Amino acid sequence: MLKTRRLPELCRPARLLPLVWVVACGSINTVESKDDGGGLGGADGAVGKDASPNDSATLDASDCMPGERRCDDKTPLTCDASGVWQRGTACSNVCTAGSCVGECTPGAKMCVGNIPQICDGQGLWQGAPACTFVCRQGDCTGVCMPGARQCSATGVPQSCSADGAWENGPACPFVCAQGVCSGVCRPGRMGCNGNLPQTCTSAGEWQSGAACPFVCSSGQCAGACTPGARQCASNVPQTCGASGVWQNGTACEFVCTGGACGGSCVPGSTRCTNGQKQICDASGNWQNTASPSVQLLANSGFDAGHMAWVETTLSTTTIITNESALTTLKAQTPSNLAWLGGYSNAEDDLSQSVTIPAGATAITLSFYYAISSQDMTASAYDTMDVYSYDSAAARYTPLATFNDNMTTSTWTRFSTSLPLSLAGRTIEIGFQSATDGNKNTNFFVDSVSLDVTACTP
Repeated sequence: MLKTRRLPELCRPARLLPLVWVVACGSINTVESKDDGGGLGGADGAVGKDASPNDSATLDASDCMPGERRCDDKTPLTCDASGVWQRGTACSNVCTAGSCVGECTPGAKMCVGNIPQICDGQGLWQGAPACTFVCRQGDCTGVCMPGARQCSATGVPQSCSADGAWENGPACPFVCAQGVCSGVCRPGRMGCNGNLPQTCTSAGEWQSGAACPFVCSSGQCAGACTPGARQCASNVPQTCGASGVWQNGTACEFVCTGGACGGSCVPGSTRCTNGQKQICDASGNWQNTASPSVQLLANSGFDAGHMAWVETTLSTTTIITNESALTTLKAQTPSNLAWLGGYSNAEDDLSQSVTIPAGATAITLSFYYAISSQDMTASAYDTMDVYSYDSAAARYTPLATFNDNMTTSTWTRFSTSLPLSLAGRTIEIGFQSATDGNKNTNFFVDSVSLDVTACTP
């Protein structure tokens, strides 16, 4: 027999059913029953009208009122007119009071952007705090923001994957900067750009220093010369090598100029070519030069007395004499002169032996003379010959003749050329006078020169 309790006065009967009273704001008491092991329970089964969404109690056809609704796990149940529970289609998410509700399965997780979502017991999504990096399947994960880039401690570029994990890329050949390979050189390396030393910066870019004066090698200035330059070290040509060091060549035969051998002679050397004296200039080329004349006679002005001259006279007075012996004539170069004749039947000879250089190109005899005479006839009775005598060939060669008709009032210069056939020979240069016994003639000579131009190497 069913036992009931009195309902509160505030509640009113909703309707009258054959077995129980249903009160609008209350619930029935739990009915103890005994289940034989399956299906819906018997008349004494336990049925609660306001059961929870998942009512696992065994149901009995007599336990429901037509139109009543409840849930069996996710399956909605509806009591038909016969008081029998009818199963509906299982709910996708939540079954509550016999109806499918909610938008998710309780306990399910998902992500909305970077915000994790958890489905609560009512099948509604509840948002959690946004993830720092990545939201995956409703949970925060990862160690980086997807798409971010960085460089590892060893310089390997890394990119953050969609799962928030760092992934290594290929190692950079030069520099990794902000997760990207860059630069054109390895930091710290040194090199050269032409003559400019360069150092690779930490950014992998070449930085140039001051230009080297000679050579840039391995990023540093070196060498002592500019590659390709040429110079001479004494007579040795030198070329500057690629490393800026002077390299010796073969010593030049004649001249080294501008680092190259040249010329055809040794500077300063001389030679004779067809009687022309040549001297080798600084560039090693022969240049014609005038040969200075050489005065070969010693004591040419007689002022050293009788030295170097051979005198032959019949007079008791020497031919070379001091000007003090004269009253009207002084020496052309004080204080001695040569005085030939001046007495009757004079036979005077004054000579000096000289050697004419081989290769002479000019032989010139010059002297000053003065003649005074008492003989005024037209005929020449008193004479003075100027001569050369080659004793080896016994050859006497008259060079000039003066006589008593050639008187002068002062010193007169005379010059004559000797034949070049005398070159290389030893000869005598002499003055020879002869007078008759009537009326004296004086022949005076001074400042005698035998100038020879010779090509002597």
